Amino acid sequence: MKARLHIASIVLFVCCFGVNAQPSDPNHQAVSLPASSERPDASSPRKPSDVERLKRFEVGVHGTIMFQGDFNVAVPAFRETGVDYTPFIDERYESGIGGRFTFNITKNLAVESELNFTPSTPTINELLQAGITPIRRSSGGEKTQFLAGVKYGFRGKRIGVFGKARPGLIRFNAFESIDARFIVPSPTGGPPIDVLFAISEKPATFFNMDVGGVFEYYTSKRTMIRFDIGDTIIRYGAQKPRDINPTFTRHNLQMNLGFGFRF
Repeated sequence: MKARLHIASIVLFVCCFGVNAQPSDPNHQAVSLPASSERPDASSPRKPSDVERLKRFEVGVHGTIMFQGDFNVAVPAFRETGVDYTPFIDERYESGIGGRFTFNITKNLAVESELNFTPSTPTINELLQAGITPIRRSSGGEKTQFLAGVKYGFRGKRIGVFGKARPGLIRFNAFESIDARFIVPSPTGGPPIDVLFAISEKPATFFNMDVGGVFEYYTSKRTMIRFDIGDTIIRYGAQKPRDINPTFTRHNLQMNLGFGFRF
């Protein structure tokens, strides 16, 4: 009787607890789920990359000032005839306004274009028509400058420092041109005794190149202050008649200060 009770107890134990036993399959592997604190939260915002944060476009306005090297055509024209004579060197500065558009390719590299306009200082013809005797050389009149090129450098959260190289064109509405030349030859065959020029003012367009630096301060995510400084190299090509008008190059310090929007 006791043996039967002992066997019944064993059968009852196996029925109650044996069903929960794990199979002894050697290929079976337990899989554990990560704790809730380690699970990725699909609803949390993804941190934007530097490229995504970069504002691709910029537009701005600025004031510009150019300290012009003397572009008196008589100076190189005298030298071409062999006369070592330098008249009064008339260096001046003129200010104007301008606008700029920039496309940022990366944080460091951008392409941009710029248009500047310098209102006219009185030309020689305007002074003579007003009955005023000119005391300076021609101012060149109104000037319109177009530049397009690249800038490359460092852009931080608040500041940017770049180098720039931007070729383009500059147009003078009253540039000096030699219409006629009269040479008094030397009887000994040396340099001429004197040279006289008949000069008038005409519209003219020349190649120019802006090489320099840019400093930017980002006042907010969408606004900025920009300062430019550079050497504007102007290649004054010979005017007609080309056989008596010289070709020469002048370096001019130019600075811009302005405000821009980024988007």
